[in-house]
Amino acid sequence: MTWFFIGLGLVLLLSPFAVWAVRFARRQRGAAVALTSLLVIFGMDIRITPPPPPQFELVHRQAGDDEPKD
Repeated sequence: MTWFFIGLGLVLLLSPFAVWAVRFARRQRGAAVALTSLLVIFGMDIRITPPPPPQFELVHRQAGDDEPKD
C-alpha cells in the first residue's frame, strides 16, 4: 500500500512537466524533434553488446571414479 502512495506522489509530482513537454512539442515541433534527437544520440551512452560466453567449471576426474565397484 505504501508503494501505491509513493507511485501516486511521483505521478502527481511529474505530471506538470509532462503536460508542459506535450504543449512544448505542439508549439515547437522542429525544436522538440531536434532536442529529442540530440538527447537520443548524445544523452544515452548505452552500448548493446552480446553477453560474454559462459565459463564452465572444469571438473577434474580421478582415474578410478567412473569404474563400477563390485
